[in-house]
Amino acid sequence: MGHRRYSIVVAAAFVLGIGFGSLDISSLADGHGMEWKAGTYPPQYEASMEASSEAFRAKDMDATLDHMAEDFATYELHGDDAPKLLVKGREETVAIMKSFFSGDFGARWDGADVEKIGSIGNAMVQIEHDRYKYDDGVRTISTFVIIQYKNGKRWREWRLVPDPVS
Repeated sequence: MGHRRYSIVVAAAFVLGIGFGSLDISSLADGHGMEWKAGTYPPQYEASMEASSEAFRAKDMDATLDHMAEDFATYELHGDDAPKLLVKGREETVAIMKSFFSGDFGARWDGADVEKIGSIGNAMVQIEHDRYKYDDGVRTISTFVIIQYKNGKRWREWRLVPDPVS
């Protein structure tokens, strides 16, 4: 798929996702009681998400292990080779996060603001605004993220960094 065509498909999916998120779609539920909850996460996942986020902010990657399934995986949804598996397995994920913070780019990380878009079933949707300190000021990278839980643990993470408007 060409880059332009791929960008159009991703943009359309994003717009449809936001559009469905703003509708009362309970009539579209599949009979399992799944309903879009704008701006909130189910209580059974909220505590885990908060604890995992707090550990990340503190750069305590070992503390995130308890919140990840053994087969946790992160996928990148942007770039010419997307979708792409970035990392699989919780130990590998923690090792990569430790490596990130020990490198130049990760050392510049200055926190993040998270917008909770909403949730349906075991999937939470948010936008992360990560801040990085540079000599000329702070730069922000915003990422659209879908997080799925399985058996009470963080299981899949789907990440999309939107292209700048051209």
